[in-house]
Amino acid sequence: MITPYFPESGQIHVFYTRAARISDPCLLKQYRACLAPAELRKSDRYLKQSDRHLSLVSRALVRYLIAEVTRQEPQSLCFSTNEHGKPFLVGFPKIHFNLSHSHGAAVCALCRNAAVGVDVEDLGRHTDLSIADRFFSSFEAALVSKAPGAEKRKLFFDIWTLKEAYIKAVGKGLSIPLNSFSFNANETEIQITFSDTGQADPMWQFSQWRPEPGKIVAVAVRSASPVVFKHFWCVPFVGISPNPCP
Repeated sequence: MITPYFPESGQIHVFYTRAARISDPCLLKQYRACLAPAELRKSDRYLKQSDRHLSLVSRALVRYLIAEVTRQEPQSLCFSTNEHGKPFLVGFPKIHFNLSHSHGAAVCALCRNAAVGVDVEDLGRHTDLSIADRFFSSFEAALVSKAPGAEKRKLFFDIWTLKEAYIKAVGKGLSIPLNSFSFNANETEIQITFSDTGQADPMWQFSQWRPEPGKIVAVAVRSASPVVFKHFWCVPFVGISPNPCP
């Protein structure tokens, strides 16, 4: 295991958790103990036990990671949201984070002095790929439509996760139409282009990661300088590793 540390300037740290595999009752009790009452109420409102579990682990993941880099007690951390509902950490303006969870997996991205967005998706979940025609740009929809066989599903989720990560980084929610920007997701270097100008913005930087079969993670950050994306596996309150945790 490695000791968690605050990302240096120009670094984005991305932490992946196999939430569905965490079942130790003592660990789950520790997770509940570190959450705020409002977080517990929100987690407990889910009807499905798997959703309650994923919400609990996800929120514990955020508190664990930020507590490690701030050297604060996890339960003492205070969070708020902007007018569009994006969470932020109160009292530590240099720390930026974003959380995503889906189908038993949770991901948290941490960085310094730059808004960050992250999205994780399960490639096996039932999805009508024709929604690309309604929500993607015409350029992206054409890419998905022309993709052969299994490549179609892969390309759809490549684009979908990038779009989600970008919107979450901006922090304005779905007030930004999904078809107002495009990704060249089938290229080596990921770029975003905006429909109103037809221009790319090189300050937006993106990364995609497949931590295990069937999962894809996308991260977005806007920075005038090049950034380095570093990936880690994590079990909250157990440890962090550059390799899959047991």
